[in-house]
Amino acid sequence: MTPESKIIKTGIADVWMDSEQITHMHFKPTDRHDLEDAQEVVKAHNSLTNGVKTPVLADLRNVTTGANRQARKYYCLEESCKSKLGMAMLVQSPVQRMLGNLFVKINKPPYPTRLFLDEKEALIWLRAIPHE
Repeated sequence: MTPESKIIKTGIADVWMDSEQITHMHFKPTDRHDLEDAQEVVKAHNSLTNGVKTPVLADLRNVTTGANRQARKYYCLEESCKSKLGMAMLVQSPVQRMLGNLFVKINKPPYPTRLFLDEKEALIWLRAIPHE
């Protein structure tokens, strides 16, 4: 993140775009993550991209309570996906990775999605996603 980056702070995440046009979502520790929270994060993301699809790095390493069912479903709706070229979900443990893979398998996001334990690997993968 550069000092001149515009950061949108939501109740559960800080969202910004870096100089490579990768959108970052840094999720905070929280005791809830519901539909309203998901809508707030998506609104922040969509406002930063101005309708252009970008790769997304979702840093979930601090997440203590995952998204509820409504929020998970919302993240895969057209409104939520229109600005996502692909998503790397950064997790801190194999258990978190297993739960994230379950989310991907059940909800089937309409964009490439992978889970990573290493941020550098996640960014390499995001940079390799073909732009439309």
